[in-house]
Amino acid sequence: INAEYMGESVRREQSKVEDAQKDGRTYEPLPDELLKQNAKVIGYGAVRYFDLRQNRTSDYKFSYDEMLNLEGNTAVHLIYAYVRIRSIARKAGVSKSDNVLQDLLALHPEGLSIALNCESEWALGIHLLRFPSVVENVCEELFPSRMTDFLYQLVTRFNDFYTKEKVLIAEDRDSKLLLCEVTAQFLKEGLHLMGIGVVEQL
Repeated sequence: INAEYMGESVRREQSKVEDAQKDGRTYEPLPDELLKQNAKVIGYGAVRYFDLRQNRTSDYKFSYDEMLNLEGNTAVHLIYAYVRIRSIARKAGVSKSDNVLQDLLALHPEGLSIALNCESEWALGIHLLRFPSVVENVCEELFPSRMTDFLYQLVTRFNDFYTKEKVLIAEDRDSKLLLCEVTAQFLKEGLHLMGIGVVEQL
């Protein structure tokens, strides 16, 4: 993927971000410099992810509209999901910092673990346990699309969990918040291994 494609992706993403800011569709008002930086991270990530998600033994059609889509197996979808997941602890009033894990553990000096009490939690937890083997497989077989598939499935399972479980008012809220944070960290690490960054605010 050459610099021209990367630059065009960034320009398109920045236009989308600016439109969302004007329409009040962003999560919180952000300074222009941060908006531009976000657009750069997401734009570059979108092109790289779109390329890596393809089967390396077959041809594919290059499409800005598809790679910048907020839905489906795209970097944009995953990065937006990451921001949403990281915002959950702030909504709960548990953490206002970037180190959610540290803040959660500080509330539980006796220790805090993840309790998988429902089907959607089990599905998410079991999927998270696959991460090391996926990394090993990608390194051995050189098929990065297996990582993109894993991350997309991770976000899909998380969305199912968060839709079904009332995390913020659950009796085991902090256990669920810990599961959210672990999911965010695995998502970030998976993207990082492919050379794709994340943003913390949108």
